[in-house]
Amino acid sequence: PFITLQDRRADKTKALFLLALPRSGSTVTYQVICHGLCVQYLSNLWNLLYQLPLLGGYISSFIALRHRSDFRSSHGFVAKLDGPAEGLRFWQWWLGCGLSDSDCKSCISGRSGSRARYLRSVLNVLTRRAGPFATAYLGHTLAPDHVYNTFPGAVLIRLRRDPVSNALSLLKAMRNSNRRWFSVLPRECEALFSASEHERVAAQVYWLNRRLDGAGCANKMLTVHYEKLCAHPIKELGRIRAWCKINEINVDLKFPLPEQFECNFADLKNDSDAIKIRQALNDLEEAHGKLESVP
Repeated sequence: PFITLQDRRADKTKALFLLALPRSGSTVTYQVICHGLCVQYLSNLWNLLYQLPLLGGYISSFIALRHRSDFRSSHGFVAKLDGPAEGLRFWQWWLGCGLSDSDCKSCISGRSGSRARYLRSVLNVLTRRAGPFATAYLGHTLAPDHVYNTFPGAVLIRLRRDPVSNALSLLKAMRNSNRRWFSVLPRECEALFSASEHERVAAQVYWLNRRLDGAGCANKMLTVHYEKLCAHPIKELGRIRAWCKINEINVDLKFPLPEQFECNFADLKNDSDAIKIRQALNDLEEAHGKLESVP
C-alpha cells in the first residue's frame, strides 16, 4: 500500500546499470561510481534484505552517503555492510536473472514480470528526491534488453577490457577456484565439454561481448574501457556523469578519486597462456566475426 501511494509511476527509472564481463574490472569500476558519485547503490546490507527492497533501500541510502571506498575486493566481493554488492541473490529474486542462460529463463520469458514491476516502483520511490540507483550485476550481461525494457530510461554503462587480458584473468580465477567455468556462462559455451581451458575462457569472453554487441539497446550504452578508467579515473567518471546528464539523470560528485589504478596487461610475447588464448580468440573471430579491440 505504501508503494502504491508513493509511486508516481514515473516514465523513466533513475538508475545506472553497469554491464560487464566477469574479471573485466567491474568491481573497481563499480567502486569508482559508488565512491565518486552520490548514488544509492546496491550494498551488502541491501542484498541481505533482498526480499524487503524498500526497507533495505532506505537503510542503505543513508550508509551510501558516507561510503568511502578503499578500492579493495576479493573476486568481486567488497567487505563490510556498506560495501557495493554484485547482488546475485537480489537479482535472482526480483528479475529472475542468474549467471547462465538456463538460470535466466524466467527473466527472458517474462515470468518474473510482477516482481520486476514492483522493484521498479520501489526504485521510483527511493530515487524520487535522492540520487539515482546504481548496480553492477554480471548476470545482466545475459539479458541486457530485458533489463533496459524493465527499467526504461535507465543509464547503461558498457565496460570493455582487452579480450586477451580479460580471458587470462578468467583463466586464473578458474584455476584458483578449481572449477570448469567461472561466473557468467552464455549458452554458446555450454557444449564445450572437450575444449581446452584456454578455448573455454576465450569463448566465454567472446560470446559475452557478442551478446552485448548484438543487444537491441547497444546504441543506448556508454562504452568505458577498463584500461582508460585505470589510467584516468577522474576523466572517465566525468564521462559517465555527462552521459547521465544527457539521459536526464543529474548526479552530484561525492569524494575525490585516486589519480590512477594498477592495470595488468597480457604479455603476448612471453606468457604461454596469453598466447594460447589469443589463438583461440583468433579462431572464434575468423569463424564468427571480429571483436572490437582496445584503442
